Amino acid sequence: LSYALLLGGDQPTSKTASVAETKTANAPAPAIKKTAPVPAPAPAPKLAPTPAPKKAAPAPAPAPAPAADDDDDDDWFAEDDDEEEKPKEVNEALEKAKKAAMEKLAKKEAKQRSLCALEIKPWSTEQDLMELFKKVKKTVVREGLVWSENCELRPVAFGLKKIALTAVINQTISMDEIIEEITEDILPDEVQSMELLSMSLL
Repeated sequence: LSYALLLGGDQPTSKTASVAETKTANAPAPAIKKTAPVPAPAPAPKLAPTPAPKKAAPAPAPAPAPAADDDDDDDWFAEDDDEEEKPKEVNEALEKAKKAAMEKLAKKEAKQRSLCALEIKPWSTEQDLMELFKKVKKTVVREGLVWSENCELRPVAFGLKKIALTAVINQTISMDEIIEEITEDILPDEVQSMELLSMSLL
């Protein structure tokens, strides 16, 4: 027996191995655990299309810088002289224009004439009013003053009358001064009062 074991010692081992292989082959396969399906990712929200940026208007081209003038850099005093002379020339031109306008206005005013309506009251009823009228015309003489050719006698009260006359004067004569001169200096004893009733341009 021990000889047999020595000779065939490897056989039982082979049989044991084959039995083991058979059991292994017949053994059921281990169950595979089923994993839950992975949910698909949600679709990303669609973004509204971004409007294309508006093109900015092209900036205006800068104006070319004026060329440097070499004379201006060197001649500072000459430039100051020009600036001083220009206002002087302007002032002289304005003065001449103003003077010419004033002379024109003076000539125009000198040609303008006014018609004055006047009344002269004597002191008493015994005075000769026609003679008084002639004396006024003869005594009071001015350049630019023209007395009327005739006069009108109008009653005042109690037999007293007054002289109604007219006179034409230019703008250089003041009728108020003439009235004051007649009543206070020239004929104060014959003229009680003298009044300017109206004045109108001719």
